[in-house]
Amino acid sequence: MPPRNLTDELTTVAGLASAVVEHAQSYGIDIKPICKALEIDPDIFQSLTARISLDRLCRLLEACALLADDEAFGLTSVQRYEAGSTGPFGYGLMAAPTGLDFVRFLDDHIQYVTHTSYSRLSMDERGAHLAWTFAPVIVKRDQYVDMSVGLVMQRAKDLGGSDIIEIELERPAPRNPQPFRQLLSRRLSFGARMNCVHFPHAFLELQNPTGDRRLFELMDLQCRSLRPPIPDKGADFMEQVRRHLLLHVSDDDLPLSQIAPHFGLSERTFQRRLAAHGTSLNELRDGIRKEVSFNLLTESELPISEICYRLGYSAPSAFTRSVTRWFGSTPTEVRERKSA
Repeated sequence: MPPRNLTDELTTVAGLASAVVEHAQSYGIDIKPICKALEIDPDIFQSLTARISLDRLCRLLEACALLADDEAFGLTSVQRYEAGSTGPFGYGLMAAPTGLDFVRFLDDHIQYVTHTSYSRLSMDERGAHLAWTFAPVIVKRDQYVDMSVGLVMQRAKDLGGSDIIEIELERPAPRNPQPFRQLLSRRLSFGARMNCVHFPHAFLELQNPTGDRRLFELMDLQCRSLRPPIPDKGADFMEQVRRHLLLHVSDDDLPLSQIAPHFGLSERTFQRRLAAHGTSLNELRDGIRKEVSFNLLTESELPISEICYRLGYSAPSAFTRSVTRWFGSTPTEVRERKSA
């Protein structure tokens, strides 16, 4: 299994959850016992700079949604949110002079506000497209994504262009999509392979009536200075490689030419260092897929097709062959054996 503390290395800005306590209380939910079980101090939600384990916050939100019997719990919590509670990130979005500045700020600092395994901004004749997803070890994240996208869309409304933004979410379609279309966008779809927000050129050209270039640039600098430190590449080499592969295990193609430069090494030197440890890139990736697949099959209720995608397989049949090779059983049999 991946190291127990790996998920805690993936963090988010604690202020994103600043409205959760009050929102839970509106359903009659006392989150203190949940926070205690998750080893979270709820007071941290009021900090403008503190960070919290992404996995633990996701689990808190999912527990609240279950107790409230409300699939839109995370999303509707944004209605109780005070603007600026995420500190420089929130103030930067509010001060963005134009829609284009807004989008570029999002792209520049998405890894600051939330650790993701993949994020990319692309531009074409239709506009700007920001896509992102998380490491597969973050199993339940629907409520968190709903909440964080809802907060971004609140700021987009300040520019007056939220109605023309299109959103695709990984999460399955809720029973009642109305709150999602009301608080996110009417142009909303579910069950996507990756979260994505599409900003048309009309949004990029908008002028923010409350924009402030100097404040915007200051918040940009603040976000950069507060970014979580990159793990020391001088630490255990194999552990660093495993961590990198785990975060990017969803990529269907992760060539040596992309990985070696991340560690400041040539491809040949990188291969030699792996060989000195008696392994190769393919063997390491196969071992990580094996570990994560067992964890997701036995510790989550994710559909097997979703687990297949999260592990970077192009087809369920290829995933089934790998699981059978690893465990001598099909994915369904592995799951059933655990629950028996």
